[in-house]
Amino acid sequence: MEICPKIGSGKLASTSETEPVKTHFVLVILGATRVGKTAIIQQFLHASFPADYKATVEEFHRSRYDMKDFVLTLDILDTSGTYEFPAMKRLAMNAGDAFVLVYSIDDAQSFEEMCRERELIHKERPIDVPMAVVGNKCDLEEYRAVKKELAESIVTIDWGSTFIEASAKNNTNIIQIFNELLTHAYAPGVLSISLEQRRQSLPCCSVSPKEKRDSTPKRHSCVVS
Repeated sequence: MEICPKIGSGKLASTSETEPVKTHFVLVILGATRVGKTAIIQQFLHASFPADYKATVEEFHRSRYDMKDFVLTLDILDTSGTYEFPAMKRLAMNAGDAFVLVYSIDDAQSFEEMCRERELIHKERPIDVPMAVVGNKCDLEEYRAVKKELAESIVTIDWGSTFIEASAKNNTNIIQIFNELLTHAYAPGVLSISLEQRRQSLPCCSVSPKEKRDSTPKRHSCVVS
């Protein structure tokens, strides 16, 4: 199918007006505190690893990539790992075209919290959306608390989602996370994002709401320890 750009539109028009192709995606990054969500984004956008930890409330990043026939706009929303801002989290879940759910392989509790995030997405979004589950900090193999085989089985077989183990610190599989997710979110075609492509980031912080989040029961199928 021949694809041509449509000027002034957020979509790439195909030869059939009934099959518009998206050129603007919103990716939402979710997970517990200190699992490396911000580090993954920084490594992807800037090929750098933050030396110091800083708690995130919410940050927005925009990057544009010159593809063969169009410009891809990618908005990445880095969410808080705490439950202090449920209204912001619900807005993010409803705005996302695709989701990255992050846990740390050395923290079994973070895997269970990632499962709760997935359940919240399904409550907010009755229609399935593309998700990639990332086991970050695979450079800490000697401290592993979440078995790769078990996590991969739950994610790929039970949920039918993409599973990747990565290391933001060592830049392991970081590009693959976004390539895999966009491949599932984008139809037709496969996007391949290169480190050589232009990167532009526009971070900003949102106002923190005072609303507190009620606790959510753990899902037994996600208990890995």
